[in-house]
Amino acid sequence: MRTPEEGMRLNRFLARAGRGARRSVEDDIRSGMVTVNGVVVRNPAVRVTSGDLVRFDGARVIVRAPFLAAMNKPVGVETTMDPEAKRGVHTLAGGMPPGTAPVGRLDIRTGGLLLWSSDGELTYRLTHPRWAVEREYMLLFHEPPTPRSLESLRKGAFIAPGRFSRPLSVTRAGGDERLKLVIATGRNREVRRLCSACGINLSGLERVRYGPISLKGIPRGAWRPLNGGETEELYRAVGLNP
Repeated sequence: MRTPEEGMRLNRFLARAGRGARRSVEDDIRSGMVTVNGVVVRNPAVRVTSGDLVRFDGARVIVRAPFLAAMNKPVGVETTMDPEAKRGVHTLAGGMPPGTAPVGRLDIRTGGLLLWSSDGELTYRLTHPRWAVEREYMLLFHEPPTPRSLESLRKGAFIAPGRFSRPLSVTRAGGDERLKLVIATGRNREVRRLCSACGINLSGLERVRYGPISLKGIPRGAWRPLNGGETEELYRAVGLNP
């Protein structure tokens, strides 16, 4: 009889196979869309091993080697995979394997580093506040912020009722027209809302780093696959075995 320590939880197995984020596949499991060795399983915590036959909506599920990539998203492109969206980021993702999707979002006015992953469990952890993965942004200004605004930015501010945001660091980045800001939460439009709450008007916003992965060397609108070392670093950053 299989012990609780053997194998991998079914929800994690499906997420790592690219069937969706862990929370969404849990809903699919409970709705009866998943079978293990021909039997419908509705418990996401059931463990499966390499000898089990798992099917999702009738199709066999296999965990393949993950595909990970880094893209330099242009301003004006939406982080959406909707095939009907003419400015969707999927239009720049030609050549990526099926099942690869953006890790989180960058709003349409923000450019820079956008990670892509075919591993739903990795995506879940990279975007969840629990794992506190750093995101580094370059803030651009027409006019430099006042000392008072800069002090407010470093101390943090409420960006919504009951929602406080405080950067890990705010540093100069060559001149008065640029700042580097690091956060570890990644809430919706968090950097823009934080700057607005501190009285800072941005002329541009770029994400230049996500965890251990940097934007350096990627032309605007292009992407590149992550190498083996980068992949290992990214998995280890959220406590996963690469």
